[in-house]
Amino acid sequence: LIMRVKLASCGYYENQVIAKKFDILYNMCKQQLSKQTHYDYGLRNILSVLRTAGTVKRRFLDMPEMVLMMRTLRDMNLSKLIAEDVPLFLSLIG
Repeated sequence: LIMRVKLASCGYYENQVIAKKFDILYNMCKQQLSKQTHYDYGLRNILSVLRTAGTVKRRFLDMPEMVLMMRTLRDMNLSKLIAEDVPLFLSLIG
C-alpha cells in the first residue's frame, strides 16, 4: 500500500501494477539472492527507491513508467550486490 501511494504521489499512473512488481522483485531477492548483511529490502530502502523513482519520472515524462521504475531499481541495487548475485538479479528484473 505504501508503494502504491508513494508512486501515485510521484505521478505514476500505473502505480498498482508497478508496486506489485516491485514487491514481488524484493521478495524474490530475499529468497533467491545470497544472504549478505548489507542487503536491505526493508522500508528504508523501499522509500529511497521510491523517492528516486519520483525524480526520474519528473525528468523523463515521455518514457514508459515500467521502464523508468525497473531502471531505477536496477541502478539503486546493482552496486550493492556481490558479483555472484548480479546475473540472478538482472534476470529477476528482466
